[in-house]
Amino acid sequence: MNPEITRFDNVQRTVACNCDDMSNKIELDISDFIKGQYGVVAVLISYGALLGKVNPLQMLTIVVFNVAAYVANKFLCIDYRGGVDNTGSLYTTHIFGAAFGLGCSVVVSGQRPHENPDNAPRYQSNNYAILGSLFMFVCYPSFNCYWAPSSLRVYAATNTFVALISGGMFSFIWANYLYPEGPAVMHLQDGILAAGVAASTPAGLFLRPALMMMVGAGGTLAATLSFRFIQHSIEDQDTQGITSLHLVPGLWGALVMFVVTLCGIDNTWVQLENSYMFSEIMPHYSPNATSPDSAITQALITLFSLCTGLVAGALTGVIARFMGRVALAGGYSDHVFWIVPDDFTHIGEADADVKVM
Repeated sequence: MNPEITRFDNVQRTVACNCDDMSNKIELDISDFIKGQYGVVAVLISYGALLGKVNPLQMLTIVVFNVAAYVANKFLCIDYRGGVDNTGSLYTTHIFGAAFGLGCSVVVSGQRPHENPDNAPRYQSNNYAILGSLFMFVCYPSFNCYWAPSSLRVYAATNTFVALISGGMFSFIWANYLYPEGPAVMHLQDGILAAGVAASTPAGLFLRPALMMMVGAGGTLAATLSFRFIQHSIEDQDTQGITSLHLVPGLWGALVMFVVTLCGIDNTWVQLENSYMFSEIMPHYSPNATSPDSAITQALITLFSLCTGLVAGALTGVIARFMGRVALAGGYSDHVFWIVPDDFTHIGEADADVKVM
């Protein structure tokens, strides 16, 4: 009964606050928000295959099912099976997110989306994407090292950073050999992202920075080969190239993890760095065991994340198809659902402004 505020405010505070019973409070800390961030990344990766082909209601539905499938896959692969994905979430974020987006896109994509003239990058957008590449050098190391043990966070961040440097450098080298016209700005931004994806989980393991440069270069090569020989055949299902940017480099990173666990953990064929931290980084495994438990587990969670993403994405796509569609002429353009400046839209056909829900 505060006399300095109105009677209405007093009543509202009485209804809103019951300080006598705090047993039902929801406890949140920064780690909970970081966990949510990794789930958001998986959703954004999936959205890369669906951009321009779904309406807002469909996207809302896809996000809900995407997050549910992400949590289930992470629980089964990491908490239940005991796989290692303790830094950049290579398996449960990149591989799963790309697989979910592709599975959903195959179902919801209309006929011949590549025929829409708006389904193409612009010179301005490619230049702005360079800023995104620069931000990767700032954000990707901390993204990959947060869940690493405190004494190894600088090590994981350094490994990520050198992998990004290697990816940026080798993106021009691979593009110069694989593209007759030579490298372009898109090769730089794609190569840096692919290198960061490949380094996601290996960055927190026992590899030296020199080897992580090879991991980054390999991820960039895998992405460049995929863009050159695979991407054009799936352009109707993959708007932003998440197959080449996340799935293929993710599988390369998973192969690196398989080799590291097989050669340096299940066997003593190679000597790994920071081996004294083994029990903290990989608590589920016994080093130098007689059976390849760790390598088999890492292979299993790779296949499981891939299959779970494809199946869950396809089922979500079936549900999303009952919530309308976007006309071919109106796809890939913001003006169908949003108010944009007149000089921003590029209307490819006469009826491109027709909104079909």
